[in-house]
Amino acid sequence: MDLNGASRRALTIAFVLALTEISGVEAPNVIDTPLGMMSGYVKTEVVKTASDNSAQLVLFLTHDEIKGCEIILDERAENGVTITNPAHYPKILKNDPGTKEAKVIRCGCDHRSSCKVCDRYESSAEAQKEVA
Repeated sequence: MDLNGASRRALTIAFVLALTEISGVEAPNVIDTPLGMMSGYVKTEVVKTASDNSAQLVLFLTHDEIKGCEIILDERAENGVTITNPAHYPKILKNDPGTKEAKVIRCGCDHRSSCKVCDRYESSAEAQKEVA
């Protein structure tokens, strides 16, 4: 009860990494949005620790989670892709994905690039300014 969200996430990742090590089983660690509510030093150290202690680490990261971790991802990520929810158009996505179907669209962008498929507004203020 006394831990904040970032501390809970860090503790959960530590628990998963410890279980993986103790079990002796080599398998991918797949973690969805592990860096939410984390900032700065804690966020980058979690990425370093998780990548150092995983045989294969798969992270699903939001754009905000990536901010500040670019250099570590450059050094340690073997590859990356971007998946986009077409339902985010027009509030978040800049370009019409051509579908409203409930699915994800994959493009070849990584944490340092964007394209017509995944280009998004940084804030609602930016989106409103663009529409005006």
